[in-house]
Amino acid sequence: MFYMHIDHNHKETMLNKGSKTLLETFKRGFKNASYMSIGNLISQLIGFVGIVFIARLFGPDKFGVYATVIAYVMFFHLFVVLGLSKVIVREGCKDLGSFEHILNNTIGLRLIFIILAFVVCLGAVFFTNYPDYTKLLIIIFSSEIIYFGLDSFFNAIYQTKEKMQYIAIFSVMTRTLITGLSVLFLYIGAGILIILLVNLLSRFLVLFINYFWTRRLVRFRFNLNFLAKTDIIKQTIVFSLIGFINYFAIKIDLLMISLMSTSSDVGIYSVAHEIAREGLILRNITATAFFPVAVKLINQAQLKIKNIYKYSVSLFLIVSAGCVILFFFAQDIIALFFGGEYMYSGFILQYLIFYLPFTFYSLPLTTFLQASHNESVLVIIFSIAAAINIPLNILFFHKFGLVGIAYSTILVFAGESIMLTLLTLKKFKKLQSLNP
Repeated sequence: MFYMHIDHNHKETMLNKGSKTLLETFKRGFKNASYMSIGNLISQLIGFVGIVFIARLFGPDKFGVYATVIAYVMFFHLFVVLGLSKVIVREGCKDLGSFEHILNNTIGLRLIFIILAFVVCLGAVFFTNYPDYTKLLIIIFSSEIIYFGLDSFFNAIYQTKEKMQYIAIFSVMTRTLITGLSVLFLYIGAGILIILLVNLLSRFLVLFINYFWTRRLVRFRFNLNFLAKTDIIKQTIVFSLIGFINYFAIKIDLLMISLMSTSSDVGIYSVAHEIAREGLILRNITATAFFPVAVKLINQAQLKIKNIYKYSVSLFLIVSAGCVILFFFAQDIIALFFGGEYMYSGFILQYLIFYLPFTFYSLPLTTFLQASHNESVLVIIFSIAAAINIPLNILFFHKFGLVGIAYSTILVFAGESIMLTLLTLKKFKKLQSLNP
């Protein structure tokens, strides 16, 4: 009886410890999400002011050129092996003691691909049908790829160390500089070239400060050698492939419009796209904040499938309710902030926002799959979505006009959600059978 009493007390103690650990892990996740959400809210509000000024003072045609340049350069972010950041965070969270070693052995790979992405971006622009002036602007702005690659590397360090308040701080600093200087130069008559240069200089200035701040956390070294383990390289390829395919599945809309139609159409759709994208950014920030938490919970075997789906459905319903409300005010919001020239943007926005409930629904599912080394499932899902999205965009654009791109986006995200639901359940059951 004495030994049974000891055993019972031991089990109870272990359960209490497990509950406490789980609670503390979630608290860290919510703390990180709070930092990043507040930072994002401030950053996006400042950015929104900038977009309003640029769109109103440029008009749909010039704003379309501006949006085309940014959309084109952002496409080549795909070649910066973004999957490496996800792998670094996942491996670093498992063993913080080896984090510096992981960084130093993989940074060369990142630098090589940053250079590659930059060169490919410059070369590919000569094969587009853009006007010569637009091509010149793209060539000048293409150095943003270098900024993006290094910034995502620094952010991976903050994620792993769970110091995500710094991601928020540097995001707000960057957006404040870009918006403040852009508004100033717009009022003295600056054109697209000057605004893009202001954008670049602001980003690199904050990046310089960011570099010294990250080195207070980890003493990494820049080099062009990489000694990453084979499994890390394989994981990086898979995650990068996910990002590449995902872009074609759901993020290629503006680039396709710029190739199929006029710069004015790009400007009109871009306004609706920018506003709807705020919701997607919030979703991605939440995913970033909770990814380290998900890795640790899976390692502790403390995730339950019913909770994953409960969170998914709850997020879907909450965001859907917000979208229904916004539907009735979308055109008034566009007219108030952007003016009568962009009224059709409001009509597009009324429908485009309804892809957001599906993105939030997928958040717990995609986080679980990536944290549990089942990212190959996302490759399959995004490949199917990409195969559907591009022809659907072309078909719906010719049938319904610009709003057809919004219809296509909603259908693709809805299809993704259905596939994610079925395949996540299958993978979770497999994981449970391996860890009974």
